[in-house]
Amino acid sequence: MQKSYKNLAIIFFLGISSGLPIALVLSTLKALLLEKGFDLKTIGFFSLVSLPYTLKFLFAPIIDSCRIPFLTKFFGQRKSWIILTQLFLVIFISFLGIAGITANLSSIAVFAFLVAFASASQDIVIDGYRIELIEKENQGIAASFYVYGYRIGMLISGAGALALAEIMSWDAVYFIMSGFMFSFITFAIFADETRKNFRPKHHDFISWFKNSVIEPMSDFTRHSRWYFILAFIVFFKLGDSFAGNLTLPFLLEIGFSKIEIASIVKTFGLFATLFGVFIGGILVKKIGIIKSLWIAGFAQMFSNLAFSYLSEIGYDTHLLYFVIFAENFSGGIGDSVFVAYLSSLCSIAFSATQYALLVSCATLARSLLASSAGVVAQTIGWYNFFIFSTFLAAPGLVFLFWLTAKKIHKT
Repeated sequence: MQKSYKNLAIIFFLGISSGLPIALVLSTLKALLLEKGFDLKTIGFFSLVSLPYTLKFLFAPIIDSCRIPFLTKFFGQRKSWIILTQLFLVIFISFLGIAGITANLSSIAVFAFLVAFASASQDIVIDGYRIELIEKENQGIAASFYVYGYRIGMLISGAGALALAEIMSWDAVYFIMSGFMFSFITFAIFADETRKNFRPKHHDFISWFKNSVIEPMSDFTRHSRWYFILAFIVFFKLGDSFAGNLTLPFLLEIGFSKIEIASIVKTFGLFATLFGVFIGGILVKKIGIIKSLWIAGFAQMFSNLAFSYLSEIGYDTHLLYFVIFAENFSGGIGDSVFVAYLSSLCSIAFSATQYALLVSCATLARSLLASSAGVVAQTIGWYNFFIFSTFLAAPGLVFLFWLTAKKIHKT
């Protein structure tokens, strides 16, 4: 029993480690760019630096099947990869802070991309480690611990970083975040290894590629109309991602301070998200995944309208609480249901690589399709921008209707 508690605690802290970097290259970085005087078009296109999260499936087989000289022998295969990616994050986050203070756009883009790449790599190995460490009957609770840790990590690098930015320079903020990242290496060192005597099964490239890349992807095609399933995964969160890409610059532009955003959007918003995650879990248990996806899809769609209303009213802290609750609560439901859906599509034999593939498809909307958000907002204004983002949720619901109507998924 004590070992189970220890493993769940490890998963929780690894969740924090996974959640911390992503805000530093998305929302927090956008606040830095806005403060340095960059326009909305430039800020919007910065979502492209998160492409490594979209392309996880390309390097997941390497992380899943290769050893690291010396480290793997000393720590084991999974722990060595976790420690290595965390060390890279410590370095890249520090340099991103230095690049930010110099306002050199090219340097910011390079180090933001490197943070995203190291972060995506860490996510891949932690997902595989979590599946191997926790017994099958406890995977549900382990996933909850991971999600809660992930959100706390985002709170630290979101609300925490914004609050610190009010009293110190951005490079100091990023150095502190780098220090947080360094502390999580301790948890990885003292965690139990799941692949102590790991040896690659194949040494020639062709055999490795066949077993580690081709077979997991080929196995996924067992699903009827699998290409439509992938299309649904891409579009399900498009509207949410499109609006979320510029939420922070929007709030700063209409008059909210970084402290107000830290306390309302990041802190209060976190609790609204966690409440949504809890409700989403109950929905999946009570009415099933597909009906829950319908509820989540419509909730995410209409929450964007609240931002349109806020853009008309302007600065109003009471209204902001309502808007953030609506957006984060619906997003929490969507996250919980969507993770359950993606997990249900994976084969146990290829869970790590297949899950990376599906997550890559899901983040495609955030990285590529939502990158034009700044251009749209600057062209049509905030009110019409959020109305437009509401309609972008429609394709996902159309694909869900098609999948349900064709009985590819049971309701």
